Amino acid sequence: MARARPIFLVSAVVVASATLLAACGSDDDTAASSAVVTDPAGSAAITTDAVTTDAVTTDAPVESTADTVAPTDTTAPETVPPTDAPPAGTPEVTEARVGTVIDVATAAGTFNTLLAAIDAVGLTEQIATGKYTLLAPTDETFAALGRPALDALMADPAALLALVNNHVLPGPEDVHTIGLFNNVVTLGNGSLTVTTEGDLVMVDGATITSPDIAADNGFIHVINKVLVPAAA
Repeated sequence: MARARPIFLVSAVVVASATLLAACGSDDDTAASSAVVTDPAGSAAITTDAVTTDAVTTDAPVESTADTVAPTDTTAPETVPPTDAPPAGTPEVTEARVGTVIDVATAAGTFNTLLAAIDAVGLTEQIATGKYTLLAPTDETFAALGRPALDALMADPAALLALVNNHVLPGPEDVHTIGLFNNVVTLGNGSLTVTTEGDLVMVDGATITSPDIAADNGFIHVINKVLVPAAA
């Protein structure tokens, strides 16, 4: 029984020391304390170590839960000027050209006498660049006048000009339009009488045998008679 008392006292002191250490613990979680208790009766000292462990910390980055927003392109769209050009793949339409009334008459090869008369009076360029209709006798029709008559016309500039003017109408007139009138006005301000018989149209007694030969600037109507002015 003599040894029981010191053990009891040691236990009580240990408990008290532990309580005191818990109450007075430092904010530093890494501190460690030791309590040494000596038996009052001379018994061996009992040492107790109270150890606290640091709180586990981590330096790992915190993952953001915010949605990632893609950058907005603020560049203004390029403005494309309008164009009249056709869409890609559209076939190009080219207007067909046949030439002027002078070109068409020349290419025919049967109106050489009329073309020579027009050139002799200086009207080739005018008729080629304006809007005109030719009442055109063929070379064969001119030949029916006889060589003496033709030579006399070619030698008389005034008579030749009157002859040429009688075969030229100012403006492009198809045969249907000509047939609507009782007369037509010539380039020289003369007047030609128009008559119709069924589908035939006649101008001053000359029948239009091949109507509406189209040119870029008018028409050619082939006639079967030379329109010699009365004064000539």
